Amino acid sequence: MSAFQPGSHYAFPEPIPEADTASIARKMFDIAYAGRSPAQRLDIYWPDAGNGPFPVIVAIHGGAFMGGDKRDAQLTPMLAGLARGYAVVSINYRMSGEATFPALVHDVKAAIRWMRANAVAFLFDPARIAVWGGSAGGYLALMAGVSANVAALDDPTLGHGDHSCAVQAVVDWFGPTDFLQMDAQLAESGLAPAPAFAHNGANSPESLLL
Repeated sequence: MSAFQPGSHYAFPEPIPEADTASIARKMFDIAYAGRSPAQRLDIYWPDAGNGPFPVIVAIHGGAFMGGDKRDAQLTPMLAGLARGYAVVSINYRMSGEATFPALVHDVKAAIRWMRANAVAFLFDPARIAVWGGSAGGYLALMAGVSANVAALDDPTLGHGDHSCAVQAVVDWFGPTDFLQMDAQLAESGLAPAPAFAHNGANSPESLLL
């Protein structure tokens, strides 16, 4: 599964393999949580036993806001939650090739609202929802955690606007918090990007998002 959309300014040659979910007995794929884009889909994995309600880990993939997928190997650490009694919901969202900020944040919140609206049918505990992502996914997890009551970063018309989009926990793995400082922070860490991958140019993933 390609890490980035074909033709992107930041195409990477190495694909991201899919997570190995063959041994997970209870799962459902490609459920629509909103109807505005084919990207607004999610996959659900349940623990092998029990009827819930299960606390939920919402897995948000990274990929520089322009790539990645809900089934790629970024999901693997989140799936470890199944053995601890969590349901895992992995989401896709509109990326920068299709939409601009804050559509991605809107989609994460729409997915959370969908989970609450459908909690009984899908064995979720609506009072215990955590978001977890890395890189761009970490940024989106963080935004979901801190902006539940920010109207400018929400779009209840995506569906289930009578349900809360608040979350009870956030796991942010190296999500950016200041796009303008990313190159300087990488240089300070000894991981300076190649010139073609600078984060503050007009064709950078972050600029394309905005």
